[in-house]
Order: sequence, then structure tokens, then C-alpha cells
Amino acid sequence: MDNEKDAWMKMITKNGLCEKQNNQVVTKAPASHKKSDAGKIQRPLLNEKTDAAKLGDEYWEKENLRYGWGGFKPDCIQMFNTIRWYVFWVCVFSLFQGFIVNGVINAVITTLEKRYDLPSSKSGLIASSNDFFAFFLVLVISFYGSDRHKPKLIGIGVLVLGLGSFVFSLPQFFTGKYDFRGSDLEDFENVCKPGNATDTCAVASPYQQTSQQKMSSLSNYLYLFMLANALHGAGSTPMFTLGTSFIDENSRAEETPFFLGIIYCLASLGVAGGYIGGGQFLNIYVDAVTVATENIGITPMDPRWVGAWWIPFLISGTVMLIVVVPILGYPKQLPGSAKLQQERKSEASQAVANRKEQIGRDWRQFPRAMFNLVRNPTFLFLTLSACMEGMIISGVATFGGKFLQEKFNLPAAFASFVMGLITVPGAGGGMLLGGFIVKRGKLKCRGIIRLNMVCATLGLLISAVFWLQCPTQSIAGVSTDYVTGSPRATPVDLVSTCNVECGCSARTYEPVCGMDGNIYFTPCHAGCNGHFALMQGPMGPYKMYTNCSCVDEGLSYQNNMTPSSSSATTMVTTVITSITDSNENATGLAMGASQGVCMSDCQLLYVVAPLLFVGMMLTFMTCSPTQTATMRCVQENQRSIAIGLQWLFLRLLGTTPGPLMLGTIMDNACFVWQEVCGQQGNCWIYEKTSMGVKLFVWWIIVKVVSLCFNFAAQYFYKPPDISPNVTDEEEKSLTSSEQEIRVSVI
Repeated sequence: MDNEKDAWMKMITKNGLCEKQNNQVVTKAPASHKKSDAGKIQRPLLNEKTDAAKLGDEYWEKENLRYGWGGFKPDCIQMFNTIRWYVFWVCVFSLFQGFIVNGVINAVITTLEKRYDLPSSKSGLIASSNDFFAFFLVLVISFYGSDRHKPKLIGIGVLVLGLGSFVFSLPQFFTGKYDFRGSDLEDFENVCKPGNATDTCAVASPYQQTSQQKMSSLSNYLYLFMLANALHGAGSTPMFTLGTSFIDENSRAEETPFFLGIIYCLASLGVAGGYIGGGQFLNIYVDAVTVATENIGITPMDPRWVGAWWIPFLISGTVMLIVVVPILGYPKQLPGSAKLQQERKSEASQAVANRKEQIGRDWRQFPRAMFNLVRNPTFLFLTLSACMEGMIISGVATFGGKFLQEKFNLPAAFASFVMGLITVPGAGGGMLLGGFIVKRGKLKCRGIIRLNMVCATLGLLISAVFWLQCPTQSIAGVSTDYVTGSPRATPVDLVSTCNVECGCSARTYEPVCGMDGNIYFTPCHAGCNGHFALMQGPMGPYKMYTNCSCVDEGLSYQNNMTPSSSSATTMVTTVITSITDSNENATGLAMGASQGVCMSDCQLLYVVAPLLFVGMMLTFMTCSPTQTATMRCVQENQRSIAIGLQWLFLRLLGTTPGPLMLGTIMDNACFVWQEVCGQQGNCWIYEKTSMGVKLFVWWIIVKVVSLCFNFAAQYFYKPPDISPNVTDEEEKSLTSSEQEIRVSVI
């Protein structure tokens, strides 16, 4: 851009507007009015008060800082060439970026596990790939991007993010219809059929080969999901580094916090929309476009249900393709930005450093900048503490919905809705409250570190939420014995004397709730040999299975359980009125089972959800104060690179391993795995007590480590000597500027 301005200055010098002396442009002597050949008075070229350089800037801005694409820059679209319109398009981007990256992906993660036979440890790779790829870009973009054409780089990022959304949806179109029955037969019913072979793989090698190939091909889509989410991370990075910088450079100082507040507010709303709105798509059957959903025979309450997870990604990709067009139309800087920069007063601190080192923007000076920051112990320990808090945020955001879903037998859509109510208000409220306390209490760096320690200590108490659990459900052959109903001390065994002749397959988890209050893995494992279709309910048609040999009609319900579709008594009555009233049928119904798991009357969800909300709020309360303390403990000329380095560590040691650790913990609490011919898929049944204990230990360890890092940061922090030359106005200006730290939603 400087070369272009030099060309303009040469032009106006050539035309007599100014002259160059000692490599500087100066005004020429006053020019008298001339008469043209027509005898008219011409406008004077310059007078003594005219600044030729300023005049050159005005010419250059008028002709080169126009809005448009290539040579298409008509006057009718110049109304968009303002900072407010730029902020509008950034807001649209932030809304849908939060919607898809931080909302929808977390909402559909359990659905992807089910559809593509993935354990949680592998599905965690999908969530982590976003941060892992952005980790390689954040420093490069923040270090060098400030001297480049920011809107173009941002536009490329928007295009990449949109491409990532389209790539994420591709597996839906590459795979066939979802087979929830575990059989290619349309009318297959998993009931007791004496004489069937229990081990299908052992007697049918073609079937074994086909099943293994199918499961393997589905699980291989993991790498496509990781690539797509990596593109999401790459596309988001320019906007949240260069985008905010572009706003700061092209707006008045007092407007910048307002604009950034709107952007991050909409990003938070996007996350809420992703959890809640994206979760609602899970109530639509995955193949609803090609399958008559009223005849599929399962509902969202069924563990085999897979919702239309792919629709939000098509919406997001389409919006990004639209948004990229106006963003690419902006010039390198907006008209009037040079004047704004001249008018803006310096807000540099004289108190943070006595030694000033000019860090250039080339790789030779980059290692020195890193070394100067890493040897600052306060910065280092603050960053490590932020990594621990980021680990909790990313882990809970990714698998919190699954925790609630498994803990309280919730459908995926409702679990996502609850998690959205926990995460988004907790994040927004925590960041606002943390910033308010710092501002209201006028906290210095040491006070901010102590605030972080208080938040970490209170967060330790929230770990008790993982101990809370409803009464353990009785799952025959898994948690309880088939015959006695007592807790099992031996490994899982789904075969008993009551179903040994049925030839049951464990390919799919098709739970039924017996009239005895026990859950059975499938109708076949309950010994049921018949079924009736019930009337249409609010969640779809329900089935009642009859003549179940494993259901003891004399047993009373256990743990205050009732069938998921309705109470057992209601279902029996409904079916009895629809069939012949005979002793044989009555006996079969009394020994029957209803489709779905047994639902508990446990109300602990209303305790667990608020406690998780408080835990997330306390964790997010440290975000803004930590960045403020970071800005205060480093030299002024290293602040930008300090924030970039902190985000690098945060992604590498915090938000990337968080989902991986939580996924591994979830897998270690699995009771029954999907297994087809020796090949393992996703987890069907979790041991809820073990899951709670493992999550409790993980939360405690991470919070204690975070507390230790904050203690070390406070111990090594040495308050600087305030220079006597710093005025009260400059100190106030410093405090206010540091409150404008930009925090993105993780």
C-alpha cells in the first residue's frame, strides 16, 4: 500500500501540487490565481496552509480505498464501505461459526458415535482437530498478518470454514441408509426364535466378511470428520485474530469495545443456537429424506435412534458462501482510518517495563520474542493455569451432553438442549462477572491472580456433582442376574436358561422394559416370542412384546421404574382392549415387555444441571482476568505476541487434549460394547457409578493443578516500579485499555 501512495505523491508532485526536498514532500510557494484561456478564474492549487501530503492522502483514499471486487467498484455500493457494515458481516460470521463449531458439533457427537461405530476416545479426536490445526496457524497469522490485506485473508478464512461444513456433511451422502435393526431384512423382528444360531459370524463367513467391512468403512469416516473440523479451525483463525485487529484500526477507540462486545455476544448466541437448534434436528430421522419415518418403528427415545445431524452443516456452509462475498469487497483499510490513527492517543504503559526491545516481524527475531516471554515466570504459569481451565471447558462442552444423556436416560436432542442452557449462560455470565470484579475492585495483577485462585477453589467443590446419581437400573445379564435379580459380581453374560434356545444376537442394543421392572438387552434376550403394535403416541408408535420367558410376572417393579412409553398397567390395558380377551393372551401380556428402557422417577437432573452451570461459570470467570493479567505482566511491545503464544499453549495443552481425555474416561466406564464379528464399535451401555467416579477424579486433579499454577504465578510476580513520569491520566488510560481484552468463546 505504501508503494501505491508513493505513486500518488509522485503524480501530484508532477502536477505542481507539491515538491520533494530531502526525501520529504513539502508545499510549494503560494500560488496566485490564474486565468484560463477562457478567462475564467481557476481554483488556486495551494496556499500557505495547504498540506500537500494530506491532499495526496485524500486523493489516494478516494480512488483506492473503494468497496468492491476487482474493477467493479460502482458508487452505489460505497455505502457498505464503513466499519459498521464490516462489523455486521463479522457478526453474521461469528453467529454461524459459534453455531457450527462450538454448538452443533458438540450436540451431535454422540449421534456420530452411534452412526459411524466410533468409541468416545475417537470421537474426541473430531472435536480436538479444530484446535489442533488452528494451533499451527494462530502465531503465523497474528505475527505476520497485521501487515497484509486483512479483509482478503479473513475472506479466505470464511471460505475455508464453509468448505469445512460441506465436507463434514459428506459421509451422509457416501453411506447407505442407516440400518438400526442389525439386519438387511425390512420386516426383521429381534424376538426369540428357537433354533437360530447365536453366533452368526461362526456359521456364515460371507456375513462375517460383509459385517466387518461395513463397520470398518463406517469408522474410517472419522478421518473425514477430522479434516472437516480442521478446516473449521483454519477458517476461524483469521477472523478472531486479524478481524478484531481490523476493527480496532478502523474505528474510534471508544467504539472498539462496543463492536467487539456485539461480535462475541453473537458468537455466544450462535453456540446456544448450535446446542438447542442443532439438537432439534436430532428429532428428525437421519434418512427422513428417503425413508417414510412414520413406519420405521423407533422413536428418539430409542437408543438406536440417529437424528439428522448433517442438516445444520449444509445450512452453515451455505451461509458462509454468502458472507464471503461482501467481506472480500473491503479494501486493505477503510477511508478515514489514517486520520483515526493520528487522532488516537497512545495508551502504552510506562510502568510495565524499563527495557524496551523492538521485536520485528521476521523469523530471525521470532525466537527471541518467544524466549523473552517463556522466561517470564508469571506469564508462563498464568498460561499453564489457563490451559487447565481450557481443558475443562472443552471437555465438558464436548461430552457434557453425553454425560447427561447416559446419566439420566435422556434423548440426544433434550440432552443438547440442557447442555446449551448450561454452557452458554455459564460462559457469558462467567466472563462478564470476571471482568466486572476486576473493574469494580480495580484489581492489579496480583489481585487478579488471587481471584483466579478463589475461582479454582470454589470449582473444586462443584466436583461433588459427579457423585450424584439416580438408583442403578437393573439390566438383566449386565448389572443384575437373570435368575435372582441381585447385582452381578461376574462379567457380562446376556445368555441365561430362559433365552439360551432363542439364538439371540447382540449386534444391536434394542432394550425393552419388562413388566418385572428389569431392562433386557433385546426382546430376544427377554425371551419374548411375539409382539403387538401399539397406538400412535406423541413420540411415535410403540410396541409391546409378549410371552417373554425371562420376565417373572410375580416380581414387583424395582427402583420405582416405569416403562418409557407409559406405565406398564396402561400398556397392558391398551393391548388387552385391542386383542381377544383370553387367559392365554392375558398371561402372555403379564409376562411382556415394552419397547425402550425403563424410565426412572429420579429428579436429580434438576440438581446436577444448576451445579454444572455454576462450575462452568466459575471456570469462565478466569478467562478475561487471566488475559488482563497477561497483558500487565509483559512488556508493551510484546503484548500481541504474548496473547498469540498464550492461545497457542491453550490449544496445544488445553482445548485439544480436553475432549480426548473425557472421551477416554467415558470409554473406560463402558459396560457393553457394540461388537460385530470381533470388531468393536461404539459403547451401548455405561456403568454410571464408574463414570461418575472417574469424572470426579479428573475434575479434582485438573482444578488442583490450576490452583498450583496460579499460586506459582503469584509467588514469582514482582510488581514493577511505577515511573514518576507516568501521570494519573496515563494510568487510567492503561487500565481502561486493558479491559478491552478480546476473549473468544471456546
